[in-house]
Amino acid sequence: MARKKFRIITCGLFILINIFCLNIVSANSTYSISGKITDSDFKPIKDAKIVFEMDGGTNGIQIASTDERGNYTVKVPIKGKAYWVTIGKEGYKTHRSKVQLVDKNDDFVFDFVLNK
Repeated sequence: MARKKFRIITCGLFILINIFCLNIVSANSTYSISGKITDSDFKPIKDAKIVFEMDGGTNGIQIASTDERGNYTVKVPIKGKAYWVTIGKEGYKTHRSKVQLVDKNDDFVFDFVLNK
């Protein structure tokens, strides 16, 4: 019985810590990245998933989805850093690359083309 309570308390603490960490990242997210995801015919791709991961750490993971026009917007916590971007949609090849957010701009625009 004591082991079961310990597991429940441990799991609860783990969940609370993760929620707290996610709230800190989202509260500090102040730099906007936006763009458009299209196919090779430049037609917008709806519901593509875009993941930005800060290079060298997992505390900067931000996720977005495209709208019906292929547009997305995501907020990241730090500019002037490199981010790994992964874009995926069923039926298309997954795109993964590294982008550098230059300190000169407040907002960044990254358009991507997904191939089948």
